[in-house]
Amino acid sequence: MPDHGQAADAVTFSPGGTVVLQEVWRDRVWAARPMRVVRDDGDFVVLWFPRGTRWQAPIDVPGGEWDGDRGPRLAECAATGRWFHRELEWRVDTLQLLRAGDWHGLWVSWLPGFEPWGWYVNLQEPFRRSRFGFETMDLALDVIVEHDRTWRWKDEDELEIFVERGAFGRELPQRLRDEGLRVAGKADRNEPPFSEPWHDWRPDPAWKHPELPSGWDRVRAVGSMWDADLTSVVR
Repeated sequence: MPDHGQAADAVTFSPGGTVVLQEVWRDRVWAARPMRVVRDDGDFVVLWFPRGTRWQAPIDVPGGEWDGDRGPRLAECAATGRWFHRELEWRVDTLQLLRAGDWHGLWVSWLPGFEPWGWYVNLQEPFRRSRFGFETMDLALDVIVEHDRTWRWKDEDELEIFVERGAFGRELPQRLRDEGLRVAGKADRNEPPFSEPWHDWRPDPAWKHPELPSGWDRVRAVGSMWDADLTSVVR
C-alpha cells in the first residue's frame, strides 16, 4: 500500500478493501483492528468490523487476562510505555464512522441477526492516514447511545486513572466531555448521523472476515503524526 499523507488530496481506499485501524501510543502500536472499507471520501470514512474478526489488543503481561482491574493495569502500560499484545475475537458487528478532525468515532452496532443495538461513541484522537489505513488512539471515555436515543457515559473511572498515572494530560478530560456532550446532543435532537439509516446498511455477502497483514505492529515515521494542539492534552 502507498504511504498516504493527511492532505486534502491524499489517496483514498477503495470500497471492499482491507485496511488496518491502528491505535498508536508513544510511537508504538497499542491495538490493531483489520476492517473492510465501506466508504472513503477523504474527510469521511466508513469501516466494517464484523463479529468474529481477530484483532490485537494491549496487555501488561504475555498471556495475561483482565480480572476486574483492566483500568489500572492499562493505565500503567500507557504511563510506562511497556505492553504486549494478545489476539482477541471481536464480538459485535460494528460499522465505524470517522470524520476528519473529530475527537470521536461513532460505532453503529448490531445484535446477531442484524437487530439494531444503538451506537457507541468512542472518544479518541482525530484519525490520521497511514500506509496500512488509519491511526488514532482510544482515550478511555465513551458514550453509549441506546436505540431510543437515551445515553450514558462509560469508563469515567478509567479516564481518571489514566490522568492520575500521568498518561493523559489534565486538560484532556474536559475536552473529551465537551466532545461527548456535543455528540450526545445530536442524539437528543435526532440529528445526523443518528437520524440516518445506518442500521439498514448490510455488508457485501461476498466479504470474508478481514485479516491483519504482516507488519500490523509497525507505524509510519514520527513527526508527521502529531500537531501542537493534540500533544498539549495527550502525553
